[in-house]
Amino acid sequence: MATHRFTPDVFHASMGAHEPVLCVKSGDTIITTTLDAHGFDQAQVKRGPDTNPMTGPFFVEGAKAGDTLAVSINRISMTREMGWTRQ
Repeated sequence: MATHRFTPDVFHASMGAHEPVLCVKSGDTIITTTLDAHGFDQAQVKRGPDTNPMTGPFFVEGAKAGDTLAVSINRISMTREMGWTRQ
């Protein structure tokens, strides 16, 4: 099992048939970052769309259509002292 340190440079505001950003094997660990819901990174630089941009998708080698994948989030680290929400 490998650990991948992935630095994203493309962010998607939709789920769908996007090209994988990284290929991994079952059991691998990915360490990465993402943007806030307005597209800003941890340095407050606008890098993505203003619609909950996502990091990925990741391709799991050997996974087939219809398979169920189990994903564990081992740790989340905040990069700011404050957050916000909308109603």
